[in-house]
Order: sequence, then C-alpha cells, then structure tokens
Amino acid sequence: METQDPGVLAIPQRPASRTFADSKLRRELPVKLPVFLALCVVALTTLLPLVYMAITALKDETQYFTNPYGLPQQLNFDNFRIMVENYGFLRSLGNSALIVGSSLTLSLFIGSLAAFAVAKLRFRGKRVFFLFLISLQLVPGQVMLIPIYLLFSRLGMINNFLSVILMYTVGSLPFSIFFLNASFRNIPDELMEAAKIDGASFRQIYMYIILRIGSPAILTLGILNFLSMWNELILALMLLPDESKRTITSSVSMVVGRFTTNQPLLMTGLLMSSLPTVIVLIVFSRYLVKGISAGIGK
Repeated sequence: METQDPGVLAIPQRPASRTFADSKLRRELPVKLPVFLALCVVALTTLLPLVYMAITALKDETQYFTNPYGLPQQLNFDNFRIMVENYGFLRSLGNSALIVGSSLTLSLFIGSLAAFAVAKLRFRGKRVFFLFLISLQLVPGQVMLIPIYLLFSRLGMINNFLSVILMYTVGSLPFSIFFLNASFRNIPDELMEAAKIDGASFRQIYMYIILRIGSPAILTLGILNFLSMWNELILALMLLPDESKRTITSSVSMVVGRFTTNQPLLMTGLLMSSLPTVIVLIVFSRYLVKGISAGIGK
C-alpha cells in the first residue's frame, strides 16, 4: 500500500460541477451585469417619486418652500390629520375598498367561467364570440362616457355604488377572459376527461381542476384588475358626484383642484392613495411574476 509523504501537503481538488459553474458565471457576467445595472436604474426611477412624495408629505409649507428637495428638518404629520379629518379620506378609502372589492370578485368569477367555456368547451359561435371580446378592447373608453351617464341617469343610479361596480366589472371582462383563456388552454384535457369518467360534474371540474391549476393566472389577473380599478378616476367622478360617496382617487383630484399651491398637502393625498397599490405589489409581486410566466411558458 502506498503511503503519502507527510512532507507534501495535499491540495484539495475542486469539484468538477463547481468549476463548471464558476466558468459559466465568468462567461455570463459581462452580459448580465449591464442588464442588472439597467434594471437597478429603472427601479430607482420608479422608487424616487414615492420617496419624494413621502418626504414632502412630512413637511409644512415653510419647510417645502425653503428646501423643496431636502429632508424635513422636523417631522410634520398635520397634513395627514387634515386629509383624514377635513376631507374624509378614511371614508373615501372605505368607498374604494367596497367598490373595488365587489367589482374584483365579480370580474374574476364571471371572467374565469367565461374563459373556461372559451378555452375548454365546444359550442357554436365560440370563435366569433372570442373575436368580439378582443375587438371590445380596441374601443376607447372615452367614447362611451356620455352613453354610460345617460343610461344610468335614466335608471336613477347616479350616486349609487352599484353603477360603478357594474361598470368596473363589465369593463374588465374582455381583458379578463382574454388573459385567462391563454392560461386555461394549457390545462391538459386528459384531466377533465378523467374527472368526467369518475363522475365529476361541471361545477366540480371548474372548482377542483380549473381554479386550482389556473390559480397563478387568476391571482395575477386579480392584481392587474385591482390596480386599474383602484386608480380609475373618470367613471368615479362622473357616476358618484356626491362628496360622501367619492372614491379615494376622486378625493385626491378634488385636493389637486383646491390646493395646487399647497404641495405638501397634495403629496400627502397622493401618497395615501398610492399606498394600498404599493402594498399589494410588494406582497403579491412573486405571484405576479409566477402567473405571467405560467401564462407564456407554453
């Protein structure tokens, strides 16, 4: 048996897999590093306006005009108190939560059912129906404002939350069906056939196969619809003119009209209205990426 010379140090050998990974990293680094730096710059351009709003909201008018871009010398929370006590931002927040929550639930339920039918069921006129849905997305929403107002005015539904809920739901359905159809088509038909053989009903197939497998796409669609509904302004102003029924975006627009010179108060309103969307994006960002990847992965 050969014995190792005690005077010679044994040099550990690097695993082949690790050597390959290091060489691959060295090859890809010149390509990936500029992309990473560019994405960091884009992220900063998105983050800086939010930081500026937060800094300005914590100033009074004197501090703002003295140093508009600097940090506040003394934290001032009076702007938040004014928005809550004098302009009913908590009430507007509750109105927006009620309207968007109801509209989002209806749009996801109806959209997922319709997308299931378009993607997996056979019926006459399916192609024409799907092309009609796509064409609806090409119609500018501005051309529908006057007919919408006249319709709900004759129905006596102005200043009624139901009118905005219906419009948000109907307006989001074409994109919802189009988006979910692309995801549901990737669900294997064999799963549905096996479920039918086992005696599953249409409702059970929808609940236990379509909704479970398509949950990433449904969650992604929910995030996108939430952002568009929460930030919508024109319909909310037109159909809910009463101050007690305004949404948070329409309340901010009123502040803009009244206090264009009071920038700290204006930034406070913008910050308070944008915080829910920022929180939703932070909490569900990984699901958003996963859902989009699942929709384009095949």
